[in-house]
Amino acid sequence: MSELPAEIESWIGETRYEQVGDFDVERGYIFASCASVENGNPLFWNEKAARDLTDGWIAPPTMLSVWFRPHYWAPDRTETVQPLQVHFDLKERLGLPEAVMTDNTIVFGAPVRPGDRLKTWQVLRSVSAVKRTKLGEGRFWAIDVEYENQGGEWVGTESYTGFGYQGDASDVERRAQPSQRQRSAGVEVGPRADFALSSSEGERSQKDVLTTEAIRVGDELPQLAVDVSATTVVLGALAARDWRPMHHDTHFAVHRNGVKNIFLNTPNQAAWFERYLTDWTGPEGRLGRIRFRMRDSVFPDDRMVFRGIVEKAETDASGCSWAEVEMKLTVGDNVATECTARIAIPTRPGDNPWKRRGEQWNP
Repeated sequence: MSELPAEIESWIGETRYEQVGDFDVERGYIFASCASVENGNPLFWNEKAARDLTDGWIAPPTMLSVWFRPHYWAPDRTETVQPLQVHFDLKERLGLPEAVMTDNTIVFGAPVRPGDRLKTWQVLRSVSAVKRTKLGEGRFWAIDVEYENQGGEWVGTESYTGFGYQGDASDVERRAQPSQRQRSAGVEVGPRADFALSSSEGERSQKDVLTTEAIRVGDELPQLAVDVSATTVVLGALAARDWRPMHHDTHFAVHRNGVKNIFLNTPNQAAWFERYLTDWTGPEGRLGRIRFRMRDSVFPDDRMVFRGIVEKAETDASGCSWAEVEMKLTVGDNVATECTARIAIPTRPGDNPWKRRGEQWNP
């Protein structure tokens, strides 16, 4: 394992697996994704709000990877097709049977809309030397996935860092023992977002719109606490079209991955962070970039608590105002995931970041 095979080196920087999604973007999956994280943002539920703010229905930005995940089975398919195929190619060629995702960064372009059929391609950016971690011995790799719509318009770039490894039996047994983490007592649960929006009319008062005039560096976002169940985990994986067994099969998670139970997947964590942010900004908030590092898994019977603080507020050269927010997802005293997001918010009442296109949008 010490030397990187020449074949793998030749993949670095190469465009691979250019393909068009199996199906059009559709609202059924949008509803499933929103339901999996209880996201009540009216952009995804209220026709008038969507028409006024985003010129019609859109998909939650963090659903980007959903639209390139293939069907689990298809009648004309003779071999297994995986999302992020480069990741699985690396596991096979390098002899690393297990792998986890550690970091995920998504940069968002034009909104994705029902009826779009996205085109994607994958680019391997780097493969590390052999490393030793608590999971075992293996390598880190970084993969970009580029997305564009049927009109050739860029809609986003997703960057993954994965760690492929070989664990030994003692490691697996140790990691599969029940966690000593305790659910936090006395957690203050933040209020559910009230978007002050009539479900029948879709009207929203300008006095309810969060603008840059109302925020300051150091402002804390309301906390959000969620009790995680097996349904939470499975519903999130289903909504993300993630069929990997560690998100629904306890036996696989324990005996193959060496953890104590099934756990939240990467896209679902992104959806939770998006919901947390837009609960704060309201539907006018437009995600530009999100990056998170998963330090530990989130399991059934955990209580996950989201906290955030405004680290930066600025207006760019095009006049778009941005808030940079640092967030943590904690379970008890343990930080499970750290996240940084850059979200556009109105500069003043009447300003709408969703109307920005091309050079006016610099996430």
